[in-house]
Amino acid sequence: MNAILTSMAEGVVVMDGQAQIIMANKAAENIFVVKEGVLKGRRFCGCPDYEQISAKVEEVLKNGKEAFIETTIKPHSQIFQVHVAPIKGANGEIEGAVAVFHDVTDARNFDQMRSEFVSNVSHELRTPLTSIKGFVETLLDGAMENSVLCRRFLTIIDSETFRLSRLIEDLLTLSSIESKEQAVDTHPVCMPRYVSNVMNVLGPQISEKDLQVEYIYDNALPYVHADEDLLNQVLINLLDNAIKYTPSGGKITIRSQERDNRVLTTITDTGMGIPRESLPRVFERFYRVDKARSRDLGGTGLGLAIVKHIVESHGGEVMVDSEVGKGSTFGFSFIAL
Repeated sequence: MNAILTSMAEGVVVMDGQAQIIMANKAAENIFVVKEGVLKGRRFCGCPDYEQISAKVEEVLKNGKEAFIETTIKPHSQIFQVHVAPIKGANGEIEGAVAVFHDVTDARNFDQMRSEFVSNVSHELRTPLTSIKGFVETLLDGAMENSVLCRRFLTIIDSETFRLSRLIEDLLTLSSIESKEQAVDTHPVCMPRYVSNVMNVLGPQISEKDLQVEYIYDNALPYVHADEDLLNQVLINLLDNAIKYTPSGGKITIRSQERDNRVLTTITDTGMGIPRESLPRVFERFYRVDKARSRDLGGTGLGLAIVKHIVESHGGEVMVDSEVGKGSTFGFSFIAL
């Protein structure tokens, strides 16, 4: 019995007819953060943190029927599903109870994340759809007769439709990367060549805002293991963000350097910056520091989440540093050859 209890991942606590603990396995001691043998002889009653568990134990000892409860246990605030069952003797009398603690923290966190994701997607889809519906109704009500108004409304509808299309494409891309449906086909890649290509692609936006963009790298920089298409997506997302959030006449500095058998590429802008409290969340799906401005600039709220998943699928890491009013630095590392 000791061998079985010790090998179990779930916490097991056995109590006598007076609800006093007579046996607890190692997993249970870890749950309650106590040393070996400390739980033996104790009761759950009398401790405010375990009132729910105590009530269920008393209930089972009284009526002899098994019961379930979900509760949060300190000090790590983990969520446990607790199954309490009676222990009956040969004559059917209740001699005690056994409580099994199953950790459901990850499952509940996942449920919360899924709920938030569905809520965010619904909100992001509703906004452009409401706009499109409103302008179509206005056109059908007679605005089509006014050619100036008609053209203006159709331009807005076209813009909102493009935004919807981008959102759906980003969702599909993120889903494909997360589920590993999209194979990562790595080859030796020259980082400076790909950075230069992306700078050329985004040249019109850079010129339009009169931005100074500088790329600094070592000529002896090693190649990296990367999927070329996915690397392009990372670079375009990060540089496009830097361009959007840097005021006209500002400066963007891109650096690639070798560090600890990796090639670290950073993109530093002189934009508005990000508040310190928002930095840990910027790579989350749909998280926006300034929701209104992000939408005005055409953002879907998924770009940085896509960057994070692509980089991590290559065994790399992402980073961000920023100061409000001075600018931001986003970086990513790939394994060097």
